[in-house]
Amino acid sequence: MKLKDTTRKNIIGYLEGFLQGLVNKYDPDVVKNAVIKQVWLDPKRGKYKPFHTALLPPHFLRLHSFFRSFDTSLGQGVFEYIAQLIASDNTFWVKVERNYTLAIPTNNRIKESIATFIENVKRKKERPYPLPPLPRLEPSSSEAQEILLRADLYLEDKNDKKYFFEIKSPEPNKDVCSQTKEKFLYFIAGIGPNGVYKFCFPYNPWGEEKVNYKWGFTLSLFDLNNEILIGKEFWDFIGGEGSYEAVLDVFREVGTTRGEELLNKLIRK
Repeated sequence: MKLKDTTRKNIIGYLEGFLQGLVNKYDPDVVKNAVIKQVWLDPKRGKYKPFHTALLPPHFLRLHSFFRSFDTSLGQGVFEYIAQLIASDNTFWVKVERNYTLAIPTNNRIKESIATFIENVKRKKERPYPLPPLPRLEPSSSEAQEILLRADLYLEDKNDKKYFFEIKSPEPNKDVCSQTKEKFLYFIAGIGPNGVYKFCFPYNPWGEEKVNYKWGFTLSLFDLNNEILIGKEFWDFIGGEGSYEAVLDVFREVGTTRGEELLNKLIRK
């Protein structure tokens, strides 16, 4: 797959701005070496590391602090934006929206069914998949209550099939996993079989093979084969075959053209 020139330029511009913003936070002209060193000697935050600061020069400590911030910041928002651009290049989709909010009808019976299922899965009384049959409710019903649910990325195809994606870090905490599972169950109750609901991770920390994914919180509530898209599978699903490598190529290009310059800004004396 070849990205459109405008898409490639948009991703490059976004990534360059993202990196520059992080560098600005650790610019030696703004945050002096003495301040960086003091961060590593802060007993109140449980960060007192006298041996580290004794052995390493301040710009090494600055780089380490930068990388930790980079690792945290290169998360959901960055990949949501890029995923929207990649999906918009794929003519298979007739609608592409980020942070899509939908009103879903529900009632106490549906709420209780969902809560019971999630609790039973957590207690290992039920498997996370297949999903349970849920009561259906027409929006016009007198007992209907409306809840608003947001999908990180929403797509529609030419057959009016609706796709709801939650795009998260590949190591989400148990609350995020539980909330995502609950959200998908409400979508299913409100939309039914014409919807596809996927928990999506931009990359797999355990390598390219999906079967090697090992994050326990996710696997305790989701079926790896039927409810999760990860790495190449995710990018190629939304953008078409070859999208994963195309996105990686843009990241490599930005790293090659801007990496050395940004590094020099971080460690200049």
